[in-house]
Amino acid sequence: MEYTTLNTGTKIPMVGLGVYLIPAAETKTAVSEAIKAGYRLIDTAEYYHNEKEVGQAIAESGIPRDQFFITSKIPPQPSYEAAAKRIDESCAAIGNDYLDLMLIHWPGSANVENYRALEDAQKAGKVKAIGLSSFYGHDYQEIIDQCDIVPVLDQNETHVFCQQAAFQPILEEHGTKLEAWSPLAAGTRNVFQLPLLKDIAQAHNKTTAQVMLRFLLQKGIITIPKTVRPERMKENIDIFDFELTDDEMDLIRTLDEGHTMLE
Repeated sequence: MEYTTLNTGTKIPMVGLGVYLIPAAETKTAVSEAIKAGYRLIDTAEYYHNEKEVGQAIAESGIPRDQFFITSKIPPQPSYEAAAKRIDESCAAIGNDYLDLMLIHWPGSANVENYRALEDAQKAGKVKAIGLSSFYGHDYQEIIDQCDIVPVLDQNETHVFCQQAAFQPILEEHGTKLEAWSPLAAGTRNVFQLPLLKDIAQAHNKTTAQVMLRFLLQKGIITIPKTVRPERMKENIDIFDFELTDDEMDLIRTLDEGHTMLE
């Protein structure tokens, strides 16, 4: 596994497991399989209704808690107090003494108040780091301008069709990493059969999914592909033994449409 360093000095794995749309009844098994495959970054959220099962799988893994990086998210709240309550509820649901990262899941009407609740949770030691999800433009800049702690990352839709080529440099200028949700474009547009990607994959004896993830990795983007299939988990994490050439990276850049597709 490769790691990158957040602006707090903490290291985060470059590839993790996302558990969006995994039913609670299947989450514990899925996370346990991911842990066996070598995953240490697990991404959940209150909205996913499976925080408890993520916590159970980690607790029962037999691996020390400090070897994991657990992310969760609160939905936007109308006030500081409501956000603080949701943070406590997520921490309790996962059942750990702390979370590695807490995000605001998407922008709302009280972003600054919500983020200040995250800041206070970090200062209290409830969470080690804080950040954002699906924040762009004005919403991101508002947090930079009005809050004290720079978000460690912003989790956004990012894949070969939506590469965030303009936004990633803005994040990096402020010390915020980009993390990709739906890094495989949710399989839309028959992406796994695109000749351009298939040719590159064949040249490296890899799959198109591995090429898509490797492309983001080489751009310094953290990814959290979702799957419940153990063989896919192993495939998605097996991207550290090859490197795309500059020409291959440039070819994949031509797929970028410059806008989100899945939100």
